[in-house]
Amino acid sequence: MGLIIKDKIAQLKKGYPTVSDKYNVQGGVYVGDGDALHFGDLLAYSGTTGHYVKLAAGDGVADLAGICLATNVKLANKYPGDSNAKVETLKGEAFNLLVRGFIAVAISSAALVTAKAMPETTDEEKAAKKAAIKAANEAIVTLVTTSEGAPVYLDANGSFSTDTAGTVVPGVYFMGVAEIIDGEALAEINYKM
Repeated sequence: MGLIIKDKIAQLKKGYPTVSDKYNVQGGVYVGDGDALHFGDLLAYSGTTGHYVKLAAGDGVADLAGICLATNVKLANKYPGDSNAKVETLKGEAFNLLVRGFIAVAISSAALVTAKAMPETTDEEKAAKKAAIKAANEAIVTLVTTSEGAPVYLDANGSFSTDTAGTVVPGVYFMGVAEIIDGEALAEINYKM
């Protein structure tokens, strides 16, 4: 499996374990009031044991409970399913929470956050924004592929980041695999909470 991962499989998708026999999970129930939960989302503790919400902007490392793990048994909520639709976990549904293992997650950077905030009212602005997002994602991929064993940071937006300005997440490291899939820079990380 390690040899396949080293060659950057195109199937690297957010929330999927990248070394299938080396991860630990626990069950949880999603109780968030906002958007549905997607594979690879970072989760925070709620006030009730076993119940989790999405990690919000401003939450710290101490609030990070784990990552929503993709499974092969959860189906799209709409029938017939759209092949491009994201599988969602709705409020009150159970999910698997990754607490240790190798997983693909979306990562960000200050440049990517800035690019996504650019206006896009005119065609020129839309093109500039698209180019800036692409450049920021490619910079993340370049950094991650050359930074095996580098620490992972938690940024002010409540997502994993490559920027040293964020708070380092203890025991979590980049493993040197990165792809741009569906407009997101994904990296393989070794997650040990």
